[in-house]
Amino acid sequence: MDGRLLNAEVRTERGKNSCYRLRVQGYIPAVVYSHGKSDAIKVKEKDFLTLFKGHISESVLFTLKVDGLAEKEMTAYVKDYQRDPVSGRVLHLDFYRITKGEKIKTHVPIELVGEPKGVKLGGILEHGERELFIHCAANLLPERIEVDITNLGLGDAIHVSDLKLNPEIEILTSGHSLIAAVERPRTAEEKTETAESGSESQE
Repeated sequence: MDGRLLNAEVRTERGKNSCYRLRVQGYIPAVVYSHGKSDAIKVKEKDFLTLFKGHISESVLFTLKVDGLAEKEMTAYVKDYQRDPVSGRVLHLDFYRITKGEKIKTHVPIELVGEPKGVKLGGILEHGERELFIHCAANLLPERIEVDITNLGLGDAIHVSDLKLNPEIEILTSGHSLIAAVERPRTAEEKTETAESGSESQE
């Protein structure tokens, strides 16, 4: 967790009006869940955005310190969140508390690394899955999965089944799912045929 800490406070008021007042005061209403139990809390919006640097990820574990709970410190991650569709502001957060030795199912972002040699030859990079759904012990949870695409030539592809992860990490995403591929550039003849086909369909 690299010393990641998020402070929070118990909130006693519920309802839309209460949540609105909290947001005006610079807080984000939240709930922390754990094995059928839930506690209503609030976190400072500034602290939360600083912790995640504007990019919220389910694969980031941190220490959640809640003032007002019997168990003040816990390991948690963001299970879900809501944003304002217009402003993009975070409106509500769902945290999940992890117990020692617990296995979790979550999504981990996929990061493509390198420039494919096929792209240098004029190919077009196609990006498939952006996240990988996995099941593993919390202490084995990677924050991201880096996939080296440097050696992808024209017509080559990498699928989920090609990934080599820790054997204790179970991949739940279909092995047939595409991660990245380099498409061959279309020839002038192919482009002409496509254009003619489009013209005929409009007649």
